[in-house]
Amino acid sequence: MKKQKMIKRIVISLMTAAVLVLGVVLPSTRSEALTPRVMLSEYEITASDPSGNIYPGDSFGITFKLKNTSKNKVMNLLCTVSSENGEFIPDGTGTFYVNEIPGENETELTVDLSSISKLSEKSYKLIIETKYEDWNGKYEAKDTIYIPIKLKSEVVISDTYIAEEEIRLGDNLEVISTFNNVGGAEVYKVSAKTAGDNIAEANCFVGNVAAGKKANIDIITKATNVSTTSTYKNRIIITYEDSDGNQYTEEVMLGDATGHIDVLEQDYSDIISIKEDTSRHLTNNDKLFIVIGAVVLLIIIFAVKRALKRRRLERDFD
Repeated sequence: MKKQKMIKRIVISLMTAAVLVLGVVLPSTRSEALTPRVMLSEYEITASDPSGNIYPGDSFGITFKLKNTSKNKVMNLLCTVSSENGEFIPDGTGTFYVNEIPGENETELTVDLSSISKLSEKSYKLIIETKYEDWNGKYEAKDTIYIPIKLKSEVVISDTYIAEEEIRLGDNLEVISTFNNVGGAEVYKVSAKTAGDNIAEANCFVGNVAAGKKANIDIITKATNVSTTSTYKNRIIITYEDSDGNQYTEEVMLGDATGHIDVLEQDYSDIISIKEDTSRHLTNNDKLFIVIGAVVLLIIIFAVKRALKRRRLERDFD
């Protein structure tokens, strides 16, 4: 009997201990399993520039989704969008309030921002911070979106002209121009060529041009056709690339606005005048000089012969 009582007490004690252990372990496990977790699930950036790039000073929008990965709903969600050092300014406060997000559901938010003008070409952090609660407590989460900033390529072509004042068919021409990089980004593979109805195609490679710098363009080409009323489009074509490999083209007309330049026929008047000078007829003075020269020559020949004859006679006499 005593043994049975003792066994009962041991069993009751073990059961009590098991209940106490389960009472400690199970609530902790349940609480951990049901702890809500709100996180950024996806986002889309919409740039105001048609290229899709965001440049310093541009406005842009971000649409993003926050997902409640827990099975329990969360309430009183406060979402704040901000940048690390004020690189992006929200349109308004940049803060959103969401009453609740059911378990395993998501909510979509959109924020409009503007980038400040003094930004470099790199990616900047945009921080999305959320604070929310459920029946068990309060929670916080933080996600980061990287916003890529590009610098614009902006080029001005200036001081374009033909060095020669008068151009004739077959002449060499020197075409001169200046490439000015007035944008904020370096440009690459700058090259130039000539084209048109009156000049031959010729090329010139310039290379890379840093932001705020300029480069000289100097091309030697040739006049190939005499100008008429239908010859035009004589121009210099300049190409360059940005950091993404996108190619751009600038064209500047030579001569007038339509690219018309005056190319004249070759002038052979000097050669003709030289030929005429060498084939002119003898004048009376020319004939008189020739006669006098001939008489003087005969006198000299006669004198020489007479002197030689006298010397020969003197030798024979001796």
